Amino acid sequence: MTAGADDDDFDWKHYQHGMKEYRQKRHSDWKQESTAVIQASGIQHRITNGGETILFRQPGKPSVDFYPSTGRARINGNGARSFGGAAQFLAWYAKQ
Repeated sequence: MTAGADDDDFDWKHYQHGMKEYRQKRHSDWKQESTAVIQASGIQHRITNGGETILFRQPGKPSVDFYPSTGRARINGNGARSFGGAAQFLAWYAKQ
């Protein structure tokens, strides 16, 4: 067996397909977990776009679009911001 022979046997298409499925499952799990955390929080919100976006529009607070599958949020007027998940976002939002 020569150096690099294993590389010839590696199926990149199969690997890429597997990684795509893994990422989709991971984001789906995050979406479900984040949505459950937000719904349990009691903070007023509206779920749109088939659950892909959760809108926070409360008087006196920033207008925010939260993306549960990534844990990121877009603060309208300030741009995108990463929070690392729903719990961290909610802690930040409660302080606003």
